[in-house]
Amino acid sequence: MSQRTLIEAVNLSLKKAMQDDDNVIVMGEDVGVNGGVFRATAGLREQFGFQRVIDTPLAETMIAGTAIGMAVYGLKPVFEIQFMGFETFTTKINVSSKDKDINLGTISLKESI
Repeated sequence: MSQRTLIEAVNLSLKKAMQDDDNVIVMGEDVGVNGGVFRATAGLREQFGFQRVIDTPLAETMIAGTAIGMAVYGLKPVFEIQFMGFETFTTKINVSSKDKDINLGTISLKESI
């Protein structure tokens, strides 16, 4: 077994997930152009394009809300939050956890932070 850094493992895992499933989308602050603040998404935009590796504004709550909406429509968003604050986490938990009840169990969200 080869040794990798955590960042290399995350990058390889994202690449594999995106190769295996066209519904996997990566989004967040600087994930495309700069490869993310820790470079965990380096090279993904070149391989998968602007449609699947999306740079977002510096607005963590908006990123979380957008990812929830994408998941409702069957996409599998992986969103990178550089430094997650309490407000973003609260938004994700509050909205995601209520979606199943609000929609009578007809929606199952698949998303990752």
